Amino acid sequence: MRAYPIAAAAVLALAAPTYAQSQEEASGSGEEALAEMSEKLADPEFQEETAAIAQVFVTAMLDLKVGPLAEAMDRATNGRGPDVDPDATLRDLAPEADEIPDQVAQNLPQAMDAMSAMADGMQTMLPALRDMAEQMRDAIENAR
Repeated sequence: MRAYPIAAAAVLALAAPTYAQSQEEASGSGEEALAEMSEKLADPEFQEETAAIAQVFVTAMLDLKVGPLAEAMDRATNGRGPDVDPDATLRDLAPEADEIPDQVAQNLPQAMDAMSAMADGMQTMLPALRDMAEQMRDAIENAR
């Protein structure tokens, strides 16, 4: 289903500022930043807001005109680009995509729950990853 990659991209775009803010506010602990990000991603209110924003974003993308892009491709390929109406939108080229904004809004909260669980897993793994990095650093130093 094509809605999942779009949903994932939207969630990353919308969650990145939250994660960055969490890292700035955390007392330098990666575990704390991951915990804050996980909590935010699992928050139903945040999920609902994010899903609504993503739905609007995807709808706007479907209404983008593709004529300028097709024209640029035509110039770049010496006239072998696609023959597209200059006023055509993505929605015109793929009318079946009309369902995608609703699918994104419907599936995004579930995707955010999964991302929250992954952040929890990373939080659990972080001490072991730090130990591994230190062991590698020591091994490199000893090899010199």
